[in-house]
Amino acid sequence: MNKKVLFSVLLIILVTGVAVFGTDAYFTANRTTSANKFSAGTMDLDVSSNGNKLEPFVIDNIGISSELSGEKTWVVRNSGTLPGRLLLRLQNLENTDNGCNDQEAFAEPACAVDDEGELGKAISLKISLNGNEVAQSLLGSDQADLFGTKWNQLTPIVLAAGEEANITAHWSVDQSAYGNEVQSDSVRFDLNFRLVQKIDGEL
Repeated sequence: MNKKVLFSVLLIILVTGVAVFGTDAYFTANRTTSANKFSAGTMDLDVSSNGNKLEPFVIDNIGISSELSGEKTWVVRNSGTLPGRLLLRLQNLENTDNGCNDQEAFAEPACAVDDEGELGKAISLKISLNGNEVAQSLLGSDQADLFGTKWNQLTPIVLAAGEEANITAHWSVDQSAYGNEVQSDSVRFDLNFRLVQKIDGEL
């Protein structure tokens, strides 16, 4: 009798164990996406004229050969992998007097103590994009921010990766706009080209 009871108890324990074990069993399946990574694109800008990178234009002795106007064209290329908005500004504008001879002193009595030149006020600079004029200003010292302001007011100019644009600077001097007060004066400035990454919905 005791053996039967013991056997029954063992059987109950065994069945209960199987039932408990069965509740812990489940199926699984695995898949792995491997080699996930993030990679940044590039933003770069090439500016060249006549095959020379960042070639400036230098005009010495304005008017020596009736050269009262001229122009230079730069090819601006997005050499990166991302689209970018093209921006242009004139910076580091300097009008310098460079001395005061007798003739200049007669036209400008204070030139001996005034180191700011007057030549820039007589030079008009026009900027064109792909043949269309987009900004114009004299090169007086108080005009330094005008180009950037006018450029920023344009419909955003976006260059895709590998795309090019032609930027032309045309300068001219009004002969009736100056006299001896500009003798020996000079004007220096930089044209700063920038490419700013364009993100959909921005710029």
